[in-house]
Order: sequence, then structure tokens, then C-alpha cells
Amino acid sequence: MTTHRSGPGGHDRSVVSPQLLHSVMWQPVALPFKSGSLPLPALPTPDEIRACPNILSDFVDQLVAINDEIVVKFGRSVYAWEGQALVYLEQPAPDVPAPQLYAMYHDAGDFFLVMQRAPGVRLDSIWSSLTESDKDDIVARIRTAVDTLQQAKSPWPDDFYGSLDGGSCHYHLFWCRKGSGKYLGPFHGEAAFAAGLAENHRAATESGGRPDYKTRFFELALPRLLQGHRPTLTHGDLQPKNSVVAERGRNSRGERSFDVTLVDWGASGWYPDFWEYSNAFCTPPFLNWMDDWCWQLHEILQIWPAELGVMRMMDRDWLN
Repeated sequence: MTTHRSGPGGHDRSVVSPQLLHSVMWQPVALPFKSGSLPLPALPTPDEIRACPNILSDFVDQLVAINDEIVVKFGRSVYAWEGQALVYLEQPAPDVPAPQLYAMYHDAGDFFLVMQRAPGVRLDSIWSSLTESDKDDIVARIRTAVDTLQQAKSPWPDDFYGSLDGGSCHYHLFWCRKGSGKYLGPFHGEAAFAAGLAENHRAATESGGRPDYKTRFFELALPRLLQGHRPTLTHGDLQPKNSVVAERGRNSRGERSFDVTLVDWGASGWYPDFWEYSNAFCTPPFLNWMDDWCWQLHEILQIWPAELGVMRMMDRDWLN
């Protein structure tokens, strides 16, 4: 079942660069935000959320289940742009299966996202126990969701690369290595996007006192590689832990079908059309290729081997 969402969203409009305002068809709205569709009489308070015993995840920040309908993600590394992504999806892309955002706000240094609880369980918790027909059904539904994303039309100029709220590229390769404490972008055009990646790699090389041979390779290769791609709406972290699945029934042959919801939209934005593929290959399942998810992913996404190779090189440099 596709998760349908309705209602406005919220964010500080200061992230939208002035040169874009004339062309914007959708705009973030101000914080704090509260939708009109909250399935409770009132929002849980920050103290109630922090004291919630039903912790679903606490790897970096916390995700807690208030009840069967509401989860809250909160912490110092939770950001408004993730909530803005959910807000954006409600309007031009309502058929993308994503949670509805009920509220977002700051409190005592933490940022809170109050969201719809996706029904089901994380795909990584059951993948190894699924039958081939189960996997085929789930893969087909994720492929449909990704296809819907990639067909969405940007509210920004056609050459825009950045977050869904019109701001920077919130991906680790764009974290400014010159010490500004900010992400780089947004960028206009493939040449600017490629230059941003190469310049940030050079800044990292220089700050680490390393030879610049690989940086020179990226400065040569990236402009050639980043030609003929288009800005595409991208989840940015497509892996089993970010898919929640729930059984919806069986057909006449006894084969199960599932609903799938994509969660964790913090890395989403408008990126080159190969970005979903190259990012997916930088996630933990691809460390050893011992899981058939690595192969099944090719049923979901178009294959971009050359782009993947160069982006994996950059990603490994960042980690090292």
C-alpha cells in the first residue's frame, strides 16, 4: 500500500538562494512546523519523547516509537532538510511510499522529526529468510518507488543540484574540507557539480599534507564523467535497512505480496541520475558481496559502471 500524505510542511526559507526564488514552484515553510493531520490530540512533549522506552534505533541519534502510529527521530545530527524532504514528497510526488511528517522543531540542542510509523519491519531484518518470490515482489515495489522518484520534476531550475529544500548537497563528499563547518552547494550545472567534488578533494588533500596526484586525476576525470546526466530526485541511501516492509496478502498460488515504505531521507536531493546507483554501492552490504541484495539491486536501478568506479574511489578517500 502506498503511503499517501497531505498538508503543508515547514522550514526556514533562508536556505533558498535569492536567484532561485523567481522559479520556485514549491517552497519550504518555517520552523517550528506542525501538520494538521497528527493522529493524536496533541504532540508528545520533548521530555516525553526523550523518556520513551520503545527505542527502535540509537546508533547515532535516537528513533523511538510513541505508539503504533508515530515515531520520533531526534538528536544533534538530525536536520531540518530531512523533514523538508518528506514535506516536499507530499505534494509533487505523493505516490512515493514515504512516511508523513507530522511535526519538526528544535529543543535544547536537539532536532525532532515526528513522523508516521511505517507499518512492518526493516527489510534487513528478514531479507535472508524470504523466498525468491517474496524478494521478487519487494524488489519490484522498490523499483516502482524509485521510478516514481526519477520521473519527478524539480521545482528548481533544470540545472539545479542540491537538497530538496533548495539548499546545499547534504552528502559527506560535499562537507567542506576547508573548515567552514558547512556543506557545499547548491550547484548549477554539471560542470559546477564536478568542480565542487574536485575542489573539495583538493582541500582534503592539502589539509592532510598528501601528494595531489589523485586530486589531479579527479580534476581531469570528473568533468568528462559528469556529462549528459540530469538532476534526478534521489533517496540517496537505498539499502535494506531503509526499507520497511509489511505483508499485504497472498495470491492464488500462495505467494506473498508486500507493502514497502522508504525511510531515512536525510541524504535525499537532486543529484545526477547515476547517484542513486553509485551511493547504494557505498553501503555496508557491498563490503563483501555475500548477500544477494547486491545482485538484486540491479533489478531496481540502472547500471552506471564507469560512474560507480570513480565515485567509489572518492568515497574510499573520504573514509581514509
